[in-house]
Amino acid sequence: MARYIGYGYKDAIKEKRKRRKVRIAFLVVSFLTGFIIFLVYALFFSGWFSIKEVQINGYKEISESDIRTLVNDYLNKKYLLNYIHPFSNILFANSGNIENFLRKSFPMIEEVNIDKQLGAKNLKIEITEREAVGIWCGEQSQTTSSSQVNQVCFYFDKAGVMFKPALKFSGEIFLTIEDSRGRNFNLSDTFDDKELFEKINLTRNILDELKFLGYSNFFLPQGSFEFWIKTKEGWHIYLDKESDVATQLVALKKFLDEKLSPERRRTLEYIDLRVNNRIYYK
Repeated sequence: MARYIGYGYKDAIKEKRKRRKVRIAFLVVSFLTGFIIFLVYALFFSGWFSIKEVQINGYKEISESDIRTLVNDYLNKKYLLNYIHPFSNILFANSGNIENFLRKSFPMIEEVNIDKQLGAKNLKIEITEREAVGIWCGEQSQTTSSSQVNQVCFYFDKAGVMFKPALKFSGEIFLTIEDSRGRNFNLSDTFDDKELFEKINLTRNILDELKFLGYSNFFLPQGSFEFWIKTKEGWHIYLDKESDVATQLVALKKFLDEKLSPERRRTLEYIDLRVNNRIYYK
């Protein structure tokens, strides 16, 4: 009899422990479920973390309304049968995605800095626009199967990025490059030859500093690494990206001042500076 009672007592303890574990598990699951429901409500339905204001600064030529429309389209994207728009939450708004969207949509943007102000729940967008240092013009086919070509011009910045359509321009206000190499550039493209681009910029800066002759446009002839400068007197200067531009232009200034009379300059066709320490002319 004692043995029977002992086993019955043990079974009762086990059953009691089992029921306690079930109650604890039920409480844990209930708590976690309630917490998850509360968390989902707080994050996506309560509006507690919704972005209150989008501040946009630094724009000049780009329309603020265009920027705001693009940002709002991103923030208001909806998911799960249009019930949830997670990116309107200051915690989930992705600064990198917004920056990429703005850069792709507006080639004029050079830099974008996005500050998520968690306390105020504001999104602050600082924009730096590109500044034009020159105009690139080239002839491009309308379609791959068409022989018709049109001249296309873009403003470019100090890094050689094409960021805005332009009209052809001659003069010293903008560095104007007429490209006959058959390159097809589009908005947001960067000038293809960095070394050549740097030499052209250097040449322009030296000419502006020395001020010994006026110039209009720069030309890139087909199939070479040369660049030509058309002077306001009507003749050309020939250079290439292998030239020691600074030395050659200083020598050219001395040559024009001391060797060529004004009458001879009026009959010039070109001066060739492509060979270092040599000046050829016709």
